[in-house]
Amino acid sequence: MVQGPIVKLLMSGFGLVFVVVGLYTMNRGRKQRAQSERIADTETTRIRDLGGGTAEIKGTAHPTDGATAMESPITRADALAFHVEVEEWESGGDSGGHWETEHEEQRAVSMTVDDGTGEVRVEPPSDGGLNVDLTRTKVGSGEEPPEPIRRYVEREAGVNEATRHELGPLAIGDRRRYSEGVIEPGEEVYVLGTAREADAGWGERAFVIDEPTGSGDFVLSDKSEADLIREGKRGGLVFLIVGGLFALVGSLFTVVVWVV
Repeated sequence: MVQGPIVKLLMSGFGLVFVVVGLYTMNRGRKQRAQSERIADTETTRIRDLGGGTAEIKGTAHPTDGATAMESPITRADALAFHVEVEEWESGGDSGGHWETEHEEQRAVSMTVDDGTGEVRVEPPSDGGLNVDLTRTKVGSGEEPPEPIRRYVEREAGVNEATRHELGPLAIGDRRRYSEGVIEPGEEVYVLGTAREADAGWGERAFVIDEPTGSGDFVLSDKSEADLIREGKRGGLVFLIVGGLFALVGSLFTVVVWVV
């Protein structure tokens, strides 16, 4: 008599986990679609017409005076900003497995964006906002990584070397994906953030974009505005659908155990 309710409570708890994950995923999708709508609704401002407040600009990026480009971690390209991610395949579950992020890093230097009408300094916040096209390299189980990947793993303390075992003529080990996106000097960029007045000296007015908007948006990207909008709508819809399915299955599971 006691065991039945306890088992049902445990099963209900399992279902509630699905509900929570589903709601979290749906909220992520909602935020992603909402941001894409704000990008679409914000008009691009010519840099010479900048004022304080929300600003969307497009132009060519260069390091500011006194700043130098970094070296990207994998390809060693000159970089004003980079995003690198290492994922490892985790087997298990009905789906067969999933990619788990083992290491991720974003960095950016102070840069100047020029749209032909003027220049503005852009200082990306340290907590993200970078959305760049990623080049992905897959390294299969037991495969030797390409030379740039091997050098990167040797240099990066936060990334362990993938396991690899030889069984006669066969080699087995971890499956990994290495992704890198870079904004190089001279590349066209899109920026959304808050512009504020900065001291330019000699009575000159200048602005810097270094904070999120009132809605919490800061975007620095080498993608076009149209691509960002399309990506946000499609990606957000996927999260909403997947999250809705999780929440529905979890809710049904939580209720059914008490009525059967």
